[in-house]
This record gives sequence, C-alpha cells and structure tokens, in this order.
Amino acid sequence: MGSCVPFDDEISFPERIKTLSDEELMEIWEETQRIERIFSTELHLGVSFVMDYEDAIVTELSLRLQKSGADR
Repeated sequence: MGSCVPFDDEISFPERIKTLSDEELMEIWEETQRIERIFSTELHLGVSFVMDYEDAIVTELSLRLQKSGADR
C-alpha cells in the first residue's frame, strides 16, 4: 500500500535506498526519468533533479555489484 510520506525526511536518499531491492531501485530510476521528461516536454520547466537520484542509484548498484563479486 502506498503512502504519502514514503520515507523519513531525516534520512538521506542514498541511505534510504540501501534497503530497497535492485528492482525497486530501477523502478525509482524509471519514474524519475518519466517525471523529468514531463517537466521538460509538457510543462516546459527547466528543472533537473534526476542526476542526483540517478547518481545515488548507480552508486548503490555499483557497491552491490562489487560486494557480490567480493563474496565469490
């Protein structure tokens, strides 16, 4: 079930995503891409927030990959 307050604002996004599955991370990345596209093409806003989220997601996935490789 969804929530209007999905995360505690006192915890940074990079810390919050550590508990999410890879699939959930990819869903968040996809949604941020979709939202930015709407802001840009439909609302003609020059707002860009995707890079912050994208960087955090890529970093988290990279750390997981490195850890899984080290566990072998």
